[in-house]
Amino acid sequence: MPIHILDKAYRVAAANGVGAYRVVVHGPLAGECTLPAAENASGLLGVTVHAQPSAGRTVAVRKAGIAEVTAAAAIPLGAPVIAAGASGKVKAASGAPGTRVNVLGFAETVAVQDGDIIEVFLSIHERTL
Repeated sequence: MPIHILDKAYRVAAANGVGAYRVVVHGPLAGECTLPAAENASGLLGVTVHAQPSAGRTVAVRKAGIAEVTAAAAIPLGAPVIAAGASGKVKAASGAPGTRVNVLGFAETVAVQDGDIIEVFLSIHERTL
């Protein structure tokens, strides 16, 4: 069950809007959000609570608490998760030792496959694997 502590409205900068349960990052202007440009994106804002198909309109972004997020692949319980790419989905953080990752939070439920909706405890931070 998602638990919100802090949701904030951001104006959508992405031309095609954003879907629900997707990771968003800082947009080009203050107060704007957009989908990540690539895997392991920096500038994480949080997770969209609902879809907003129109650029220039606002979307609620969960910044603290437990959020529902769309998985890009299987994710084990407790795994730190990162942006999986421009889709705004998440994946388990991975890489060679010494790799810096931009963590969104930790999986509270398990994803079995791409498209699963999981709960993530939001804890945005950088870490070294």
